[in-house]
Amino acid sequence: MAGRLVAGTARIDVTPPLGTTMGGYASRDHGAEGIHDPLFARALALGDGDTTLLLITCDVISFDYSFIDPLLERIEQRTGVPGSCVLVTNTHTHSGPLTPGVLGDDMVDAEYIEVLAGKLLSIAEMATGAMRPATVGFARRDVQVGYNRRAMTPDQVDAGEAMRGPLAPFVDVMAVRDESGAFMASWFCHAAHAVVLGGDNYLLSADYPGPAQAAVQAIHPGCTAMFAQGCCGDINAVRSRPGTFEEVRSRGHKLAGVVLAAMEEAAPLADVTLASATKRLELPLQDPPPVEELETQLAELKAAHEEAEAAGDRVQEQTLRWRMWRREEMLELAERGATDLTRRFDVTALRIGPAAIVGLPGEMLVEYALWIDRDSPFTPTIVPAYTNGMVGYVATAGAIARGGYEVDTSFEYYGGLPLRPQVEPVVLSGVAEVLAALAG
Repeated sequence: MAGRLVAGTARIDVTPPLGTTMGGYASRDHGAEGIHDPLFARALALGDGDTTLLLITCDVISFDYSFIDPLLERIEQRTGVPGSCVLVTNTHTHSGPLTPGVLGDDMVDAEYIEVLAGKLLSIAEMATGAMRPATVGFARRDVQVGYNRRAMTPDQVDAGEAMRGPLAPFVDVMAVRDESGAFMASWFCHAAHAVVLGGDNYLLSADYPGPAQAAVQAIHPGCTAMFAQGCCGDINAVRSRPGTFEEVRSRGHKLAGVVLAAMEEAAPLADVTLASATKRLELPLQDPPPVEELETQLAELKAAHEEAEAAGDRVQEQTLRWRMWRREEMLELAERGATDLTRRFDVTALRIGPAAIVGLPGEMLVEYALWIDRDSPFTPTIVPAYTNGMVGYVATAGAIARGGYEVDTSFEYYGGLPLRPQVEPVVLSGVAEVLAALAG
């Protein structure tokens, strides 16, 4: 029988050294020049006497399975919290350090990544070791700092205007209070790529999630504010070109204002039972292109790469180098006649009273979050992406039919093969199973 809810929090600076290669844009030709605002990792532990859940957020672009798998094992060894009860979610800032699993693996600072893993382990221990009586409540409020970047095809126009896809124009907030009623933590999820700052920026920054978290903490000292990025695979934060730090502040404060109001509305729940469920899915991939086609592409890329090297064009050289690697990976698959390939996709869901948080390990298009929330037996159902892994973009069947960057060319950055349209029912049915297990 579950007992009274307890909670603990922790926070640690994870800003990398100057000169670190930054993640998010292929156009950068050198490392970080300075620090505009520090990057943080934050942890929230919740316990009910039977189960302990752990939510971690981090101001970096993403973590792949090579990082997450050993981290979850170490967390369980040191805290006793199993990996099925842990969500590690990224803010997905494009102005932080490069991490494994995305373009430029050869430029990742391995020493920094090792230190970062140790810091995440430390805050997991600190949060679980500092739990005290608490209450939790949830609220959803309308807000929008992004736009859907996928323009519809010419046959999907309305009154001559090109339409764009759907949005999740709201923020979900989980507010945790101590016995005195003071806020201990505010964990909030909104879907908009942290890309106010572009590839011309060489200052480390959490982008708009940074000032959003800082503003909440300024209003409520002692509160740990935690931004979890939503399913923003096709949602970009609104910005000018180039984006400015004033726009970063503005977008962050706009979000923080709504979060603060939602925290006040998140009435403490009287009875909260905690639970978790997880399921490993396999996403179906397209077959590799024919060997002859890949060999032709590789020859063209190698010639262009030699020209870029001779011209001293570092950006073009490194981009072509990555593209060559991707083709070489596909060529190996094509030469051995590989078919029916799949990609690992772990779904982890936490139940917190009447609410559920469903963590998905990819750049999910926003419709997934809307569909999962609509069909879930829990209210609210919050769907952070970039959680417990990174498998690249996960498009819907409709988006795959239309094509575009998220569908056709994003593999240049993440590797592997494009997804088949059948990915949509695989994800949705798998999530439904996980939620049904929590509800049962």
